[in-house]
Amino acid sequence: MAQLSKRQEGLVELLLEEKRRLWTEVRRELFDKVGDQLHAEYDIPQDVGDQGLIAVLEDIGLAVADVRCQELTRIDEALRRLKEGRYGLCEDCGAEISLERLQVAPYAPCCIGCQEKREGPASGPGRTL
Repeated sequence: MAQLSKRQEGLVELLLEEKRRLWTEVRRELFDKVGDQLHAEYDIPQDVGDQGLIAVLEDIGLAVADVRCQELTRIDEALRRLKEGRYGLCEDCGAEISLERLQVAPYAPCCIGCQEKREGPASGPGRTL
């Protein structure tokens, strides 16, 4: 990898720190919190309603883990863009993405203006996916 600028070095650390934080959350959710709660719930006799609630809780835990995994994938993609020399540059217009935006969303692929265009009026109020 070519010599990194001070800005790029800071952004690499930001990405890696976010990746560590997300992995810690995933581990905690899946192995500590969810595992202990479900284990305790299954040890207690339950009626059909309790079993339904446990199923919902399991689904919520898996959904949260899935969101974290998607974020981790975005971070890996940002690290790949960094290796290619494209990290911090908008994929749509090529402008430099503001440091403030990258601090909030280190894996952001585009600047705020282009992100708003991507989301466009089709995703405005009253619309659902």
